[in-house]
Amino acid sequence: MSDVLSQEEIDRLLSALSQGEVNIEEVKKEGEEKRIRTYDFLRPQKFSKEQIRTIQMIHENFGRSVSTYFSGKLRSFTSVSVVGIDQLTYDEYMKSIGNPSFITIFTAREFTGSAILNMSLEIFYGILDILLGGPGEVSDTKRVTTEIETGIIRKEVVNLLTSLSQAWVSVHPFIPVVESLETNPQFVQIVPSNEMVLAITFFVNFGKVEGYMSICWPSSLIEPISEKLTTQSWFKVKQKEVTKEHVDNLKSSLQKTKVEVIAKIGETVLTLGEILTLETGDVIRLKEHYDDPINVEVNGRTKFFGKPGQYKGNYAVRVTEIIEEGDNHDE
Repeated sequence: MSDVLSQEEIDRLLSALSQGEVNIEEVKKEGEEKRIRTYDFLRPQKFSKEQIRTIQMIHENFGRSVSTYFSGKLRSFTSVSVVGIDQLTYDEYMKSIGNPSFITIFTAREFTGSAILNMSLEIFYGILDILLGGPGEVSDTKRVTTEIETGIIRKEVVNLLTSLSQAWVSVHPFIPVVESLETNPQFVQIVPSNEMVLAITFFVNFGKVEGYMSICWPSSLIEPISEKLTTQSWFKVKQKEVTKEHVDNLKSSLQKTKVEVIAKIGETVLTLGEILTLETGDVIRLKEHYDDPINVEVNGRTKFFGKPGQYKGNYAVRVTEIIEEGDNHDE
């Protein structure tokens, strides 16, 4: 049933209220009862809606970054999108993971504890097949991965974790470190079974391959930084103090930047017919007099006037005038 009433339904409701057919107190009571929800003390909600929204935005950015990376790496359009953010116990999360799966346990100095990046074997073998020159076809997703296969995909996982850290940089910067890799969820125990975790699920699609990827953040890891998980922190532009050292480094970098310098002897205008009739030995008359200074352009803008000549066997230009910003010169 639609939540939006039609004009006819609104008219009938108002008429029923005016005639006493509907008791407005009962309507209010029903509305209050609907707002009451059962709270499970065994499954406490650790994060507010605002914090969940911030985490969603972080991981949507992560998904876009991974989409771009894999689209180039796999030479096929790749879609990585957030399809779910759930608060559940660690035991429930691990039971939701397929066996076998490709499970990466990672940590960082900036965090207390570890987290999980899980990749379904459909994605694992699809990426592996393309990297090894195949079309990206997946046949057996129940086969346990070999050490060589794990080593190849480990490099891609490191890139994924780098993208994840970049997505978090405006909220809580960290440098991820891979602790271990597992294929059996039963061997992975980073927190107590009853601890609440935040599970972000992604749907991944490239070519004919479809599968799921997820990130598990334990509440004990997220809670110390929960105050940063606000939309204000997310959208706030941080003003960095400009120090003398920063200015000096910027000047040093600029001084090493290479720019194109062109000494323009002169120019003229010819018709297409005149150009087509040019032959070897013909003379093209320029607008400039032979004694006029020539323009010296830097990245397309005239910055100096000079005189042409030779220096150590090469053509050269002696600067005769520096054009200051705002000066007007007829070219």
